[in-house]
Amino acid sequence: MRTHTFPALFLLLAISLTSRAQSTENTKFWLSGGLGKARFISGMVAAGYEPKNRNSIIISRYTVDAELIPALNPGLKTSELGLLYGLKSGKFRFSAGLSTVWGRFRGNYLYTDPDPLIGSGEYYEVRNYRTIGVPAEIRYITSLKYLNIGVTAFGNLSDKNSFAGLNISLYGGRMK
Repeated sequence: MRTHTFPALFLLLAISLTSRAQSTENTKFWLSGGLGKARFISGMVAAGYEPKNRNSIIISRYTVDAELIPALNPGLKTSELGLLYGLKSGKFRFSAGLSTVWGRFRGNYLYTDPDPLIGSGEYYEVRNYRTIGVPAEIRYITSLKYLNIGVTAFGNLSDKNSFAGLNISLYGGRMK
């Protein structure tokens, strides 16, 4: 299911963009990528659509938060793919929606490698999970001369692994 969800969200966004292709003078759309910090180092890719003459916004986002070099194996990881709806006010975007959240936890202790190259050499069971979450975010986007940059405060509330973080992103697309 996960392999079909991401392309389906972008297809939905593409259909929305092309259905309004006749009157795109004030319609804004963008694609962003950024890095930040949640529990661990996090990365986010997002696409936004802001219809003409409305204060609404639709955002599709993919977020990953993971241990880069885990001391224990397996490393902890949380991924999220969500669709958010919200409002824009000047340079701010406020949105919330639904998402699918998946990742892995460490289970019971298994063994210790006597000669680890990196980390402690301790190995644990892999416990994978998948759940539904409620993502929310506040974006501040500003334009520099040739580049758009923004800061995103984001989070996701779920029954398995809720998280929150801060991200700095670069934006491309029709922003004005």
